[in-house]
Amino acid sequence: MMKNFSGSAAAVAAAMAAIALLFVAVSPMAKAQTCSVTELSSCFPAFFGSIPSATCCQKLNQQAPCFCNYAKDPTLSNYVNSTAARKIATSCNVTYPTNCP
Repeated sequence: MMKNFSGSAAAVAAAMAAIALLFVAVSPMAKAQTCSVTELSSCFPAFFGSIPSATCCQKLNQQAPCFCNYAKDPTLSNYVNSTAARKIATSCNVTYPTNCP
């Protein structure tokens, strides 16, 4: 069940970006992937307690090559390193990155 969330649009965008970060750094190859945190909007409910949807997990896998770039962004790093982000990655069977260059 999704928890109530009240905050600014910037906080929402940052949370979505953070989710993207933690799942995207997994892939060592950054092919011609377009990195876009907004691609992870389907994961937003999971960040606040819902079970990640199939669409969320698919998007996390697609954005995986971008994770380290997201992690370097000071606006996103706190979200990417959050417990919620780790849980989402685990639920989606996406390896959580531990060593971004």
